[in-house]
Amino acid sequence: MKKLNSAQIRQMFLDFFKSKGHKIEPSQSLIPKDDPSLLWINSGVATLKKYFDGSQIPENPRMVNAQKSIRTNDIENVGHTARHHTFFEMLGNFSVGDYFKKEVIPWAWELLTSPDWFGIEPEKLYVTYYPRDLETKKLWEEQPGFISGHTVAQEDNFWDIGEGPSGPDTEIFFDRGRKFQDLPDEDPEMYPGGENERYLEVWNIVF
Repeated sequence: MKKLNSAQIRQMFLDFFKSKGHKIEPSQSLIPKDDPSLLWINSGVATLKKYFDGSQIPENPRMVNAQKSIRTNDIENVGHTARHHTFFEMLGNFSVGDYFKKEVIPWAWELLTSPDWFGIEPEKLYVTYYPRDLETKKLWEEQPGFISGHTVAQEDNFWDIGEGPSGPDTEIFFDRGRKFQDLPDEDPEMYPGGENERYLEVWNIVF
């Protein structure tokens, strides 16, 4: 795995998706514009809602951004885990009626594992998927170098924000190694996606 700083990771993510035909959208202000439903911007997709609700048509249906975001819904965990933050940048790639699972899963695997990009060792990566979404499981297992048995079915792999777009998702976890394991092997939370410090979520792909 390459040793990269945050600026290099950000730029590499943007460059990768630009090479796949995405338009780089600039990071917007944390104060929402023309959106009274939010107090502040809390995700990468929040500034693109106008494209997904159909009120505006994007110049390019493929977009990528590194959006400044604020999260407070789990603020009590900030400082106690390696997984919770308040102010951060969220990297995201988006398709408005263009590509879907068969394109984005291979892209995610390429970006994470190719020596031309992040170069993460496949054995360090696990993915979760919605149990009834067997197409997603199959697509992951078809990726070159994917480790057999590194898929985990999870009932909560279904993304929604109340009313509006929703659907199954698949999450990618990085295995930080046994030295970061804070629970015994038999603990029910000791798995990729559980409340533990060993497996760190690095990506959530929402369908």
